[in-house]
Amino acid sequence: MSCKIADIDLETIVSLTGMPKLRNSANPMDPREMAGSVRVAFRPVPGGYPEELLKSFSDKLRKSLERLGVTVVPWREATVQDNAFGIFSRIFKIRRVKRDINAVVDVKRNPSILRKAASFLAETIYGFVRKPGRSVMEILKISGWADDFTQKYIQDPFSTQVITIVPLESEFEDPQTTYNIKIEIGLSHLIGTMSEIVIGVSDDNFAIINMNLSDSVYAHGQLDGFVLNSLVPKIYAPIKPPILSRFNIEEYNPAENKNTEALANLGKTVRPTGLFPAGYKFSERIRRVSHRDVLSNILDGRTGVSYGFIAIVEPPVYTGAKEVSGEEWNGFTPVSGLSDVREAQSGRWYAKISVAGSEKFRQIPDIWTVTSRSGCDKTNLDPMTDIVRIGIINGKLHLQTPAGMDLSRRDIRPSFDTFVILAQAFSFAMYMPEMVEKDGMSVLHFHGYPSPQWFESGEFCEGAENPSLPCGTVEAALLNYAAVYKVADTPSAGRDMRLLCLVESDHGVNIVGTDKKYLVDRLSNGAASGSIMLGGKFLPMLKQDALSDRATV
Repeated sequence: MSCKIADIDLETIVSLTGMPKLRNSANPMDPREMAGSVRVAFRPVPGGYPEELLKSFSDKLRKSLERLGVTVVPWREATVQDNAFGIFSRIFKIRRVKRDINAVVDVKRNPSILRKAASFLAETIYGFVRKPGRSVMEILKISGWADDFTQKYIQDPFSTQVITIVPLESEFEDPQTTYNIKIEIGLSHLIGTMSEIVIGVSDDNFAIINMNLSDSVYAHGQLDGFVLNSLVPKIYAPIKPPILSRFNIEEYNPAENKNTEALANLGKTVRPTGLFPAGYKFSERIRRVSHRDVLSNILDGRTGVSYGFIAIVEPPVYTGAKEVSGEEWNGFTPVSGLSDVREAQSGRWYAKISVAGSEKFRQIPDIWTVTSRSGCDKTNLDPMTDIVRIGIINGKLHLQTPAGMDLSRRDIRPSFDTFVILAQAFSFAMYMPEMVEKDGMSVLHFHGYPSPQWFESGEFCEGAENPSLPCGTVEAALLNYAAVYKVADTPSAGRDMRLLCLVESDHGVNIVGTDKKYLVDRLSNGAASGSIMLGGKFLPMLKQDALSDRATV
């Protein structure tokens, strides 16, 4: 049976918003359903391993995963004998993790002097034979034979994530440490271990970091809650940035689109808030060229990460009647594979929706947004190079880059959060069109949270109780879609909404509204007063408020 998180089933939402098909039908709001679909293996800890704290945590993590319904596959069963490294595969008895394993958990391993020397030799060889277009496995065959990082034992790095347990620095635990410093620490571990997820462990606490760039810290007594609501969702839905091949690629002239200049100005006005710090270039932090090439391959050419995005959702584009009667809709042709969607003779699609106690038959418009490209400085946008248009027309993705822009440049890519941006734009067009039809709508996404006390009349917050799904995933986009629907389905929202805060746990928030000046003023006041901060300080309070609200319904 198809799962629903709004009035339309998951598969139809995914198709209408141009997202990749779901791997399975687990409800992204239910971490226990996700846990039942996850398969994990633990790489054996070597004999005499000196870090007893990490080894002990690994054992506790295994038991917690099993307790919560995750399938933990024994190492021999999860791997196959591999010959990719020739004689070295036989000498070192290398085994490679099968594609059906979602994640491998390992502990940080410090290389011996001999292995360091061999790695230096391998990297030197790679430097001589390096060429563009090599796959991840081809790169690792040349440069990785001497290494012992877990990534090289993965059969398919696009299907299996590496989770490495490392010592947690006291500086990361310290609540006085700034978000930027914490992220520097976390990213150094991600890069140094070639991992998608790192769990730092100390005597009292543990913390998780991935490409979401979160800084959440947990007490050891919170392990099961962390595994169910944070770790399992991150394993279930790995971060996969949108690849160019999914888009119909076109060009546009930024000078002819008023929203590009408006977006650049919006970026400048939020600069003083400090909520959009400069990005992080991998090429400046990863010493080994082969490791840079591996990461660039996995991230579809992206050369770094940045903190958040800004976007303007343009007014939806309709052709013909925006709404039709039920009788008219019943006479239209059903669209194959989509529930409650029909095609009129004009070629336009119409969906049957149910919101705020009313059934409507609404046209599915063309959706367009202008947004900052991946990796750029959001507070200093150049309309001719840093702003792209992304759109959906009848479920097909479109990407428009500034005229003359060379897409072979590796830093010209749509945002990691593209699917989230489009899901937000689409859901507003369908359920709260009054928010976008006049002058469009602004979206400000940053890696922090407001205090519950920051909100004023006409401001809404939704999504804090959701599982911690990674940024930009289809599942995260679906949660944003569901959050917009939930607000639209609430009679108290109506036309009085001035601001909506869509919470993404272990990631950040999306502040949405139609009045740019109002949004900027509210963010500026919040940042100046300390009631909005980068990092996760206020996330537990937002979660508690959400749970309290649900208990009173």
